[in-house]
Amino acid sequence: MKTELKILIWAHIALVLFLCYETFDLMTLLYDDTFKDSLLDSDLNSDISSRPQLIPKIIHQTYKTNDIPEIWQDGQKKCQELHPDYKYIMWTDEMARNFISEEYPWFLKTFDSYKYNIERADSIRYFVLNHFGGIYIDLDDGCARRLDPLLSVPAFVRKTMPSGISNDVMGSVPRHPFFIKTIKSLESYNRNWLVPYITIMYSTGPLFLSVIWKQYKRWGVPESGVVRILQPADYKIGPNAFFNITEGSSWHLGDAKFIKSLADHIGTAVIGGFLIAIAILSVEFAIYLSLVALANSRAMKKCISFIKDIPSRFSRDSEIDENKVNNHIYKIALLKRRNRKDSNLPVVHIDVADDIEKQIMNQPM
Repeated sequence: MKTELKILIWAHIALVLFLCYETFDLMTLLYDDTFKDSLLDSDLNSDISSRPQLIPKIIHQTYKTNDIPEIWQDGQKKCQELHPDYKYIMWTDEMARNFISEEYPWFLKTFDSYKYNIERADSIRYFVLNHFGGIYIDLDDGCARRLDPLLSVPAFVRKTMPSGISNDVMGSVPRHPFFIKTIKSLESYNRNWLVPYITIMYSTGPLFLSVIWKQYKRWGVPESGVVRILQPADYKIGPNAFFNITEGSSWHLGDAKFIKSLADHIGTAVIGGFLIAIAILSVEFAIYLSLVALANSRAMKKCISFIKDIPSRFSRDSEIDENKVNNHIYKIALLKRRNRKDSNLPVVHIDVADDIEKQIMNQPM
């Protein structure tokens, strides 16, 4: 196998291992296990008088200011009218920042650094549930019935499609271990993924919460720490659903609308996927050709360098041979004559010297 091909293969193996490491938690979402911890009909539609209330009677909602858009005012009013015995808190942007500054100053730098305001709206809901407990409800989720049955579990979230959980309706007791883990994970997930929709979803939004939920229950949790799941039929579809969804303006930017529109253009999306795959393979082939060209270039340079070095090698070899000959002649001359300084050396007869000369000349140079 060519060296350049080996390099390309090992580079791909390293890339795959890195991607598997970085996306392992996302890949676990392919397995939908939300039904295991579902809130059952017996939990939601039976007599609750004998069950203890665990979650405090507090409703949390968020908006930029207290001037709620008219399209959401009916849903907000309905929640308040159905729950006169609940404490209601509307968290404005100013209130949210003051709360973080006073109660969680270690997070203030991250809170201020978020590029999109929805990221702050997402994160504040986790902190208030951790701090006060209660139920958080998005403004476009209008209440359709009393929420009392949801108060009998330590924590709940709702299932989203096709897999994972959402953060638009959540409830918890104060200091629930799941929400402790959630707020502690926010800093490490504060990354810019270039695409706004992905950045928001994976830094503070439903995708982030789904990944933290998977991590939280990976090795098992005690019964008191289980996060129960509100299924779609009980959320907004079924006859006993808790919420009515109001259509209205959204935090979704243009890229999110584009991603959602792909569902209405499956054929185009598939063709686009093939074109992207072809583009990636073309880049791969170009990289391979570059490696081959680089290897050939190095081999050519070595060949040219060897050819240029041939004359100098012959020159060095001839100098070595000449030196050897001169050395042999010098040895023979020493044997055949003796000067005054060597008068104390034994005399070598000429015939013996001739024999030695033959032996020396027959030695390989």
